[in-house]
Amino acid sequence: MSKEIKSPHDSVFKNILGREDVARDFIRYYMPAEISSEVELETIEVTSESYVSNRLRDRLSDLVISVQLKNGEPAELYLLIEHKSGLDRWTRLQLFKYMSEKWQKVGKADKIRLPIIIPVVFYHGKKKWRYSPEFSDLFDPPCEAFKKYIPSFEHILHEVPTINKQQIKSTITLEVFHLVLEYVFYPEKREQLYASLGLLFQGLNAEDAGEIFRVLIEYLLSATDISPTEVEEHVRHLPGGVETVKTTAEVLREEGYGLGVEKGKIENTQEMLIETLNERFGTPSLALIRQINAVHSPQLLKILFKQSLKTKSLEHFEEQFKRATRDN
Repeated sequence: MSKEIKSPHDSVFKNILGREDVARDFIRYYMPAEISSEVELETIEVTSESYVSNRLRDRLSDLVISVQLKNGEPAELYLLIEHKSGLDRWTRLQLFKYMSEKWQKVGKADKIRLPIIIPVVFYHGKKKWRYSPEFSDLFDPPCEAFKKYIPSFEHILHEVPTINKQQIKSTITLEVFHLVLEYVFYPEKREQLYASLGLLFQGLNAEDAGEIFRVLIEYLLSATDISPTEVEEHVRHLPGGVETVKTTAEVLREEGYGLGVEKGKIENTQEMLIETLNERFGTPSLALIRQINAVHSPQLLKILFKQSLKTKSLEHFEEQFKRATRDN
């Protein structure tokens, strides 16, 4: 198939937070007051710029929100969204790369000043985020004299499960979006997930509720092991619920998505394998992560997962991986 299949994670973020009214509300309700109070909210524009490569879209997405500050200066909020595939201490380096590339573009345009960039890490994984938001913490200078040579900036951490516990009052769209992002990873919370979808039709007009509902249904069907039949059963009481599920499932099949339990089991095993390696030996290389995500045999993934629990080192696992995939 020549047509590239889009990442469901990247798609749901672009389709929700990429709406300028939702982006405006996100800044208004979820950004620190010292930032949101300095922003002219009516000047918000979501750009089409992206600095995350296609091969990283399954675990990272990004969104650039251009705004004007109340002092007349331009600024940007750069949202780097970390998905559930694992915590990464190098997320800060990804942020630094974006900021540097953006400033170089501005410099080539012969501007007098560089725009302020406020980096935001939007995380919705199962585990607690455990890394410092400060870029300079990646370094270990031998003494104080070296610190002035180390770049220093801090990102805002937007950790979805923590945000949900705080019960911040915002908008129906953002509240439901945050709830779905947390519940989607927990099969035991499926009832709460479906209940949260129903909130859309209580607080939004029919057109907006139907559109956001469709985007979230697409996310559930393409990113999890939930079958269309199960979803239909739980949303048939909502306006257009069953029809939306049927239509969305058909579109996804035409685009090449394999819906259903088997796909979900494969993705879950791939993720467990990557997280196990990460916990035992540190972050695997991007090449190895791509190779693991390219394995679609449930039997082979099961073998590799068992090997990840017994192997002595990441290098030893890579040797076993090459041997196993070569023989299959």
